Amino acid sequence: MKTSKNSTPTFACLFVGIVLSLNTTKTIAQTIPTDSVINYIGKTVKVCDKVYGTHVSKGEKKVTSLNLGADFPSQKLTVVIFESDLSKFSYKPEIFLKDKNVCVTGKVMTYKEKPQIIVNEPAELTYE
Repeated sequence: MKTSKNSTPTFACLFVGIVLSLNTTKTIAQTIPTDSVINYIGKTVKVCDKVYGTHVSKGEKKVTSLNLGADFPSQKLTVVIFESDLSKFSYKPEIFLKDKNVCVTGKVMTYKEKPQIIVNEPAELTYE
């Protein structure tokens, strides 16, 4: 294998390029309509819609659910916030966000055959 005296700068540029691309891929998410979210299972997307209903589960570990597209049981997407992440919010999402327009960014998964996005940080959930 041949090497040249100038291989270090080339490697450094390549390394910087890789690092920059890794940092920017995380923030780019395709905005999709709520009605088509079921087609994006496993993908990271941004969905904007009205919060039609909210629910906080009972029990030891509470789970907050925000229903987008329609209220339960006809919701198109459920935004899920676990109790361990609620302290990061400066408001109670189940009260403050009801009837507001929100945008959520995250990976679409399913729970009981319904699409959901789990929110771990307030920055993943914006409102108008």
